[in-house]
Amino acid sequence: MTTRREGGCLCGSVRFVALGEPVRTLQCHCRACQRMTGSTSYAQSTYPMDAVQFSGEPMARYAHRSESSAKQVHVHFCPRCGTTLGLTFERWPEYRAISRGAFDDPNSMSISAHIWTGSAQTGVLLPAGTDCFQSARADLAGAPQAPERFDAPRMARASDA
Repeated sequence: MTTRREGGCLCGSVRFVALGEPVRTLQCHCRACQRMTGSTSYAQSTYPMDAVQFSGEPMARYAHRSESSAKQVHVHFCPRCGTTLGLTFERWPEYRAISRGAFDDPNSMSISAHIWTGSAQTGVLLPAGTDCFQSARADLAGAPQAPERFDAPRMARASDA
């Protein structure tokens, strides 16, 4: 039986169904994600493009050029309430990221990695036993980068104050 997870935006105008398990679920601390959320980071579950179906109001889209890859990242959001529902990527057209907080049960999948921890804000605590990457999980050529893992929770950066 295929796993089925549902979710939607704050106002309920956009709903989605994600089938199967995500490829990965991670927390991104890059400055673009900080600005996109107005918060410290963005948690996302990555699915194959055809594993997610949307219904309701058509989503609005904002195109942002990634500073690291120079490729477009498309932010998809509800045009009524502004909830970011996910991302699509010029670099990886076969995948879509779904905002973890938009799932009806966001705790139904675990965060497997923290990326771009080098730009994490002060006060962010990185968990023990989880892969943490100073930048992306892979370089621009696709080669995997070595993660850091901590035996105990650790602050991402010292206070600037």
